[in-house]
Amino acid sequence: MPEAPPSVVASHRGALTASSPTPRTSPVWAGVDVGGRRKGFHVAVVDGRRLVAGPVRLTGPAAVVEWIGPWRPRVVGVDSPCSLAEEGKTMRDCERLFSPRTLCGIRPTPSASTLARQRRKRGAAATYYEWIEHGLELYAALREAKLTAIDVFPTASWTRWLGPRRGESRARWSSRALASRHLRGVPSHLGQDGRDAIGAALTACAYTNRRYEPFGEMVVPLADDRRGPARR
Repeated sequence: MPEAPPSVVASHRGALTASSPTPRTSPVWAGVDVGGRRKGFHVAVVDGRRLVAGPVRLTGPAAVVEWIGPWRPRVVGVDSPCSLAEEGKTMRDCERLFSPRTLCGIRPTPSASTLARQRRKRGAAATYYEWIEHGLELYAALREAKLTAIDVFPTASWTRWLGPRRGESRARWSSRALASRHLRGVPSHLGQDGRDAIGAALTACAYTNRRYEPFGEMVVPLADDRRGPARR
């Protein structure tokens, strides 16, 4: 595969879409799976009925804004916390609403002081929360670009659309959940990060269509959200 530009790396063969989008009349939504600085971001764009761009892997927040900006998505779903926990708390209030009994489990977001203490540790432990910091940088870049972003959790979206994982491998379960959306143009071979980027974009679409439930700051789609973009 030819070497991609430094800021853009294809997440699967044929996924790289570096050219500017063609003019569109229908709305689109973007989704971003967030990783640490080495892993970067996986980004996808959907129109509610088909995958129109990506998933691609991008190295930094500026590259994400540069890539999705020309599409002018209605909303960008970001699979990363949009804020930190309050000081003295071990997770955000919205995360206390999640459990395997209510929907699914979730990793807690630390407070600023906890994050700072983790950063001072030695070795790989110092970067344990790096993906959260990277996500906060992305939210700031999206705000600067005047792009609307929401806090989403694709695992919760897959659970709403398909049901609990119940011991099934995450890859198979999320693949079946994505297939249940009947989204056209999805490659047959996708990694988990690419699937989660698409799930984040579909959740952003559900948000625009008001087919979601707020979990505090987080947006979770309704189980029966199978509709395409709202008509005006």
